[in-house]
Amino acid sequence: MPAEEKAPTRLDEVMPQWHFRKRRHQVRVDGSGEAVLRAVIQVTWSEVPLFSSLLRVASFGRVRRDPDRSVLDEFLSSGFVVLSRTDRELVMGAVSGSEPFPGDQGGDARLDWFLAYAEPQSTKVAFSFRYADGVLSTETRVFGADEPARRQFRRYWTLIRLPAGLVRREILHAVRRRIES
Repeated sequence: MPAEEKAPTRLDEVMPQWHFRKRRHQVRVDGSGEAVLRAVIQVTWSEVPLFSSLLRVASFGRVRRDPDRSVLDEFLSSGFVVLSRTDRELVMGAVSGSEPFPGDQGGDARLDWFLAYAEPQSTKVAFSFRYADGVLSTETRVFGADEPARRQFRRYWTLIRLPAGLVRREILHAVRRRIES
């Protein structure tokens, strides 16, 4: 196991237990941690055409993305929140159901709420982008609060697992192209 995988990550703290995991995808990138994470945040839909196309197909053409909008901005507007950000790692999360993050909680209060949340039939999703030793990686973890939640998510996971991996690789390569240009 590479040294970078042995060190605990913020994702390990945010989602120490999970039922589903999309393994780490990674790409070599030359740059500072802050520059690489800034590029992650700035990647637009026009830089990830496969992702955009898959979403359009899945919505039967009803959903179209602004090609100049940041992909992560789209995640933020759809219920995901930043749970942790350092100069080398960004962790975002969401909870199934209605508005999961009450009020304007921020920082530690938001993270504490996320860690404690376990309503019946709910799922929590956390994903990260991490830059260490010249490698940018991404990983997703999902926790189902109970067996009905895990059963429901398992069906969804079966459908999206392969396309999600392709999308994650596409985002990583878009970040590398941004840094290299």
